[in-house]
Amino acid sequence: MFTKRLIKNREKAKRFVHIIAGLTILLHSYEYYDNANQTYKLFLFAGLLFLTIAVLHPLIEKKAPWIDGVFFAIEGVLYLVVSFEFFHEGKKAIPSIYLIVGIFQFYLAYRFSNKGIKNHKKNS
Repeated sequence: MFTKRLIKNREKAKRFVHIIAGLTILLHSYEYYDNANQTYKLFLFAGLLFLTIAVLHPLIEKKAPWIDGVFFAIEGVLYLVVSFEFFHEGKKAIPSIYLIVGIFQFYLAYRFSNKGIKNHKKNS
């Protein structure tokens, strides 16, 4: 019942997914803090930024139609940081996947930003 209401309104569904992603980033920040890894600060900042943008998404989207691309760019940066840390630990396979996904996130950021700008110009 909850998901049916959520899916009917696409804006609420987007906001919900972004809030869950922000909370996940904050949990990852806490994990890094527990392990005394200094990149927890980056994850904390990104998680708070992610949550702020998610909560204010409808207001921001009216003035900045490229905002959906920002979500993907933040995730791309975080994937690259995780990939770098895994490479630094000497791992090979997992960081390669994170690197590929990070690059793909930047592609999605570019694509969604352009799509939002085009839709905004078309509707204006």
